[in-house]
Amino acid sequence: MKLHNHKVDELIERLVDKSDEQAMYKLFEIYYDSLITSSIVIVKSRDLAEEVVSDVFYRLWINRKKLKEVKNLDNYLFISVRNYSLNYLKKEKKIIFQEINEDADKQSADFINIEDLIFAQELREKINTSIEKLPPKCKQIFKMVRAESLKQKEVAQKLKISVHTVENQMRIALNKIKEELGFIKNK
Repeated sequence: MKLHNHKVDELIERLVDKSDEQAMYKLFEIYYDSLITSSIVIVKSRDLAEEVVSDVFYRLWINRKKLKEVKNLDNYLFISVRNYSLNYLKKEKKIIFQEINEDADKQSADFINIEDLIFAQELREKINTSIEKLPPKCKQIFKMVRAESLKQKEVAQKLKISVHTVENQMRIALNKIKEELGFIKNK
């Protein structure tokens, strides 16, 4: 899912230049659902996924001044969530890994970077496919809220429908996407 857009660039600028907490909160809102979904694929627990995403955003806030060095925030966030999720699994299940020498570690790191990019791309493609399968009105509303970062009230006004309808369509969209990705069983 291509979440990064012009509005996100403005939010990053506000975050880096002014340490704007509202900009950070808005980025959190934009990416939260997709990142939770990405983490759940690995950790198989919503509670743990929420903890992972919170930690990623905490680290993002702490390191906000370095955000100008990040070329693609989407990939950065998805890869961070993947890595944090795997680290949480290691801690939770007390997985013991062999120590490897520095040469093997460097080669492994190169491979993991490629693997991370492939994983992030595959997940985004699955989410995009799920979104494209939504009913037309539901898809339109979902994209306006998630991709265009409009508030539900703004979407309701633009489409001349009630906020309640927007909320219902968002709930339907998220459930269908989760179902499509295998997080909930077909009814």
